[in-house]
Amino acid sequence: MQALRAAWEQQRQAERDLAAARGEQYATVIDIGPRWDIGAPLPHLVSNGSRAFVVCQASQPDPDWDGTYVRVVSPADPQPSPFVVIEMWGCAETRFGGPNDEAIRGHPLHGKGLAGYRAHEVVNSGWIEEAIKVNSVHPHHSDASFRQLHHYALLFHDEMLEALARGIESRLVTGTMGTILGDLAGSLIEQPYRAGLPGGQTAGTCGLSRDDYRA
Repeated sequence: MQALRAAWEQQRQAERDLAAARGEQYATVIDIGPRWDIGAPLPHLVSNGSRAFVVCQASQPDPDWDGTYVRVVSPADPQPSPFVVIEMWGCAETRFGGPNDEAIRGHPLHGKGLAGYRAHEVVNSGWIEEAIKVNSVHPHHSDASFRQLHHYALLFHDEMLEALARGIESRLVTGTMGTILGDLAGSLIEQPYRAGLPGGQTAGTCGLSRDDYRA
């Protein structure tokens, strides 16, 4: 199995090298912290337009699992359990939904470095260039704030999330899905709406840090 994984990574690296040589977009795997469950992450997204959170089941390997049974989970489970909270600050845009892991071959980044159930940053992002083009009609448009954005791609079992944001990280939180989502929604309400986003932002909002978004 280890040899097979190494071969897959060699293939993905070759895909990235070829795309880079052609000046095309490609995906690189990044470490953002604790990882989500592969089989049933149940991701939920909450956002206020400049900061976003994804809450999903944490990876919990079962040393006694023999392949003869499955553990059924639900976002409505009343018992506290470990969740991964993925935070994206300076989040200008998000795309959340399909394709799932059976249709990922239809995504434009397939064959360009995507790895299943992992977090990625997209290099030479076409989405960022598209966002710049769309906003270029704004009377106060500047490319500079858009160049601070990163294109992230998170692959789950049944969903994929892509985002343009200034930063990303994940952390472990123990609780219920409902309680965690409620707490995160409350933190978004306390934050100035769409602070520090690219486009026609007010003077002084560029370059805000993660702590500024948490204020």
